Amino acid sequence: MKRPVKIAFLVAYCVLLLVLFKGIKAFEGWARQAYYSYVTRQMVASASKVPPDKCLLGIYKPELPYSFDPLTWLEDSLGSRFTLVSFYQAWGSLPEHQFQPRLMDEVVAHGRVPVLTWEPWVTGFTDARLKPLSQREHRYLKDIADGAYDFYIRDWARAAVTWGKPFFLRFAHEMTNSQYPWSPVNDNRPEDYIRAWWHVRGLFDTLGARNVIWVWCPYTAGSLAYYPGDKFVDWVAMDVFNYGDLQAENSGDVRWASFDRRASSIYQELSSLRKPIMVAEVGSTDMGGSRPVWYREMLTQVAANYPSIKALVIFDDPADRTSGRWLIDWSIEGSPEVMAEISAGCRDNHFVHIPDYGTILSKPRR
Repeated sequence: MKRPVKIAFLVAYCVLLLVLFKGIKAFEGWARQAYYSYVTRQMVASASKVPPDKCLLGIYKPELPYSFDPLTWLEDSLGSRFTLVSFYQAWGSLPEHQFQPRLMDEVVAHGRVPVLTWEPWVTGFTDARLKPLSQREHRYLKDIADGAYDFYIRDWARAAVTWGKPFFLRFAHEMTNSQYPWSPVNDNRPEDYIRAWWHVRGLFDTLGARNVIWVWCPYTAGSLAYYPGDKFVDWVAMDVFNYGDLQAENSGDVRWASFDRRASSIYQELSSLRKPIMVAEVGSTDMGGSRPVWYREMLTQVAANYPSIKALVIFDDPADRTSGRWLIDWSIEGSPEVMAEISAGCRDNHFVHIPDYGTILSKPRR
């Protein structure tokens, strides 16, 4: 064989090996994605799977899910365990804005189920295809519904499918709260919100994200115009806070108010939807009344008067800035009296910890 022919043959052989190698790697990636998609599609994670007369306990702490040591101390002190671990994630282009399988694994490894609040902030994106920052927030739920952010949503949803375990996703919560840019403050309208929800949910469903439990959480009563519809929502939720004397600036608003006073109207509205209800955030300040009594009455009232509440997530943050005006201490472990009342209330048989709740939620489809 002549030398030029040998060289050509060798080059062709090397090219063939490269093509085969690339093809095998591509096939491996496709096969892995197909496998997880198939497994996840067999899951049915939409039912509550909570005993009809019981309520799960959950917790939000800023340290979670990065460190579980503070939760271990808290649970040992209370003598109760939390089934749900709540945390928050914003949209954007940075690594921390992407789906975080390692953090989700931490929650599951500790025997809990994640409750992830997924906040559609849009100024954190650097993609050149999007509107300029100065215009981006104006009525941007419509942009979400029209597919402008599909590049991000699809990648996030694919990663959730690949992870494959059940979790609660509270998307675009408190949609009428003016502190959030997805509220009417940027001219977002109920029809925009619903179309955005349908679009995001549709992308997840198309990609096989059967492990996602969708949680719709309005800000106040009177928000049913934003409800996406029964087939697009698995749980409904509400956030209940007693700001006490911090409400003094709001003339006509009740300052110190019990859980029952804060929750009853929105509970009645949510109950009409016949979905399991989650109290996704709950807490009280100590400004204007007795926090220990507030927590004691709250747990008593939930057990006695709110049968549709199937999950209660205590908001345990010592330095909350989300109000925009105040730095608020919602923490419970700083007060022995509050801890004692919560410990006693959680011993009521109404409040339960289900150690294998994630496994129960993963029941295969028949």
